[in-house]
Amino acid sequence: MEDNALNTFLAILTGVVLMVIMAVFIITIVVIHRQRQIKNRHKIQILKADYENTILNAEKEIREQTLYHVSQELHDNIGQLLSLTKLVLNNPDGSGLSEGKKLINQIIREVRSLSKSINKDYIREVEFERFLIEELSRIEKSGYCATAFKKSGSPVNFIDGDKKLVLIRMVQECLNNAIKHASPTLISIKLSMDEEMFLLTIEDDGVGFDASEPSNGLGIKNLKSRIQAIEGQVEVNSAPQKGTQICISLEKNILSKHG
Repeated sequence: MEDNALNTFLAILTGVVLMVIMAVFIITIVVIHRQRQIKNRHKIQILKADYENTILNAEKEIREQTLYHVSQELHDNIGQLLSLTKLVLNNPDGSGLSEGKKLINQIIREVRSLSKSINKDYIREVEFERFLIEELSRIEKSGYCATAFKKSGSPVNFIDGDKKLVLIRMVQECLNNAIKHASPTLISIKLSMDEEMFLLTIEDDGVGFDASEPSNGLGIKNLKSRIQAIEGQVEVNSAPQKGTQICISLEKNILSKHG
């Protein structure tokens, strides 16, 4: 009897111990899972904040870039056209009337173009390819250097306008850096889109730099932080006196999804 009682007690004790161990195991798993959920939620919040901050900075910088462009156009282009029109119309023999009308029509076209670029919805509504062509046209029109544009593959459609906004700011930054630092004779942009990838290449034949050396400037760091925010990649290839090539790529499914 005593043996049976002892065996029963041991069996019960073993069962209780196993139940306790199982309960501790389950509780531990639940706690670990909960901690991972909290960490993942926190990580998602950080990524979302970084993304929103990138968008806000891009919008602010695009506005500043637009105002700078408008001030240049008013001073260097429209201002000169108005001065020329005044001289032509002041011709005492009246022979400049026809030429003056042509100049006024040109000024109207230039003002309309500026008005469109100031419109806050223009950047979000403009086709990406059209934006690239217009940016290169501005550079060539200024007489700074020659430009070239090449498009291949299927049309580029942005479901998420914020990703287009970031890419537009990256293009502006690349072009501004080329103008300020590279002294190129040619700036070219290649845009391609296939079934899997979006690829944008901005290239110049300027002075270049040693891409293997750590950069003290914020240019490349800004490009990398911006592209990370929209889940893309950027590669910078350059060498002294060999020009610079910047390749921006995104997977098509990332390009088309909402942020």
